[in-house]
Amino acid sequence: MGYREIYEQGVERIRSIGMEAYLDLGAETRAQNRLNRMHMDSFVFEMRLLGSAAARTSTSLFGSKLRAPIVAAAICESRILKRLGPWDPPYLEQIAAGLADAGSMMSTGMVTLEELGRIVEQGAPVLHVVKPFHDDDLVLRHLERAAELGCVAVGMDIDVFFLEKAWDEVPGPDVLGHKTLDDMRRYRAAVKLPFVIKGVLSGHDARMAKSLGADAVIVSFHGGETIDYAMPVLQALPAVRAEVGDMPILVDSGFRRGADVLKALALGANGVGLATLLLIACAGGGRDGVRTMMEALYEELTRTMSITGCSSVDAIDPSILHRVEVS
Repeated sequence: MGYREIYEQGVERIRSIGMEAYLDLGAETRAQNRLNRMHMDSFVFEMRLLGSAAARTSTSLFGSKLRAPIVAAAICESRILKRLGPWDPPYLEQIAAGLADAGSMMSTGMVTLEELGRIVEQGAPVLHVVKPFHDDDLVLRHLERAAELGCVAVGMDIDVFFLEKAWDEVPGPDVLGHKTLDDMRRYRAAVKLPFVIKGVLSGHDARMAKSLGADAVIVSFHGGETIDYAMPVLQALPAVRAEVGDMPILVDSGFRRGADVLKALALGANGVGLATLLLIACAGGGRDGVRTMMEALYEELTRTMSITGCSSVDAIDPSILHRVEVS
């Protein structure tokens, strides 16, 4: 199967249990997701075919070699996949295994320490993004356990300091809460692993993240569940890059095709995270569906890079992008 087949198979299964609306979990009006997509669509490519070569997409993040700069965004419990269960093995492990099969990286969000261990066992390198639990000892246990298990990096999910919100639901979960700069410094000092701050959507937070000793940042608005009318991620990305210099930047929220990935790479990202797309792929085919989806995205990215004259990830030229008016 290709992209379209696994995507439609997954969406059909999700639709069959009445959960299709949960694929667009923006806060309040969901304007942030609509505007994010419009902004992403406003970038177009110029073709550079003469003298071109077939592109190579291989790269590395946090010391791990990857087939392409496409990874999982921080994934945790899914209302959709829970309803599609029971899963054997559990769906988070199937996603991690599919990513391992595809030569990619898994990122985790709100998982238990036991789940984290089983996810790491699937073989993909793991970035563990820790939630800002009220229980400070729990935060520190997650950071410590990630190091013990051999995760390649850890981080803090700052875009849920004031909880998550879907539509007009009551924000939650209430086990999470705000963290001070002193808290963030303690978490950074608690581990020797690369420390990533997720939810950076401004030059301001990029500067602050760098001053806190972050080793990387993730440009994200939590797939729409942070704030209505959030700035599109590709609009924030150049400002973040200008502030952090050569620091690795990941970006997520709203990426659906290989061309989307190339747009982010051209604007300064080192990697692009997917969550919703992997949930759909898992719904459609479990572990094999995730691998199939990743393979399709690799093919799209390779072809688009080749046509735009970008022979490798390091050779991606920002000048291949132009803006058009989108209405």
